[in-house]
Amino acid sequence: MVYANFGKRLLAYLIDVLVLNVLCGMIIIFYGYYVYMAVFWVAGALYYILFEGSSWHATLGKRAMGISVVDGSGNGIEYGTAAVRYLGRILSSLTVFVGYLMAAFTENSQALHDKVAGTFVIDGSPVPGRYQTGAGQAGNFSGGQSGRQIVGISGEFAGRAASVSPAGTMIGRDPVACQIALSASAPGVSRHHCQVDYNPQTRMFILNDLGSTYGTYLLNGTRLKSGQPAALKSGERFCVGSKANIFEVR
Repeated sequence: MVYANFGKRLLAYLIDVLVLNVLCGMIIIFYGYYVYMAVFWVAGALYYILFEGSSWHATLGKRAMGISVVDGSGNGIEYGTAAVRYLGRILSSLTVFVGYLMAAFTENSQALHDKVAGTFVIDGSPVPGRYQTGAGQAGNFSGGQSGRQIVGISGEFAGRAASVSPAGTMIGRDPVACQIALSASAPGVSRHHCQVDYNPQTRMFILNDLGSTYGTYLLNGTRLKSGQPAALKSGERFCVGSKANIFEVR
């Protein structure tokens, strides 16, 4: 998963404003501006809370742009969080929309209301089957099901398994973008450290370093260069940052 960029968020916002104005537009003709504003705010609250807390986790505008709202573990938010996020939107508006503009330059593309609610806006939909691996960390839990897996051998992920998705499974410290997210204290692990894919034609796993600081290593000590992936057979192992974090593909 990746964070939605400011352009997509802005277009989604404009679509949502248009939808709300169309829904409430006739009121101003019959009841005047003040009644229109009152209804607009109530309708807006219901609109954002009900849509973002639903199984879509996205308003009509976000849905049109292919983005959605998740919590710090990458799960879709519930109605309570959606309500807090909406209250945060009021703060974003009261700052002369600076709160919205924050999404253009903050590290995780968070607006002020995202920081208030602890949410993120991502491309695509929330990944199902995520679980907590520690303080705010998450991964795709395989639950012992069949399929290609990454198994933790040493480190805080030891004894856990994550499935290798068709889009690849990323390992790092970013709890939203990474399917195996380790804590900030994990030795030598970058935010977006490495990714594992599976090639069904060759029946090989493909390990790719993502420009990490401390490197991704094969057990023979070979350090992978970013952009030069290594092919692994089932049962082979690799290190993320150091031998404190060893994983095996199966």
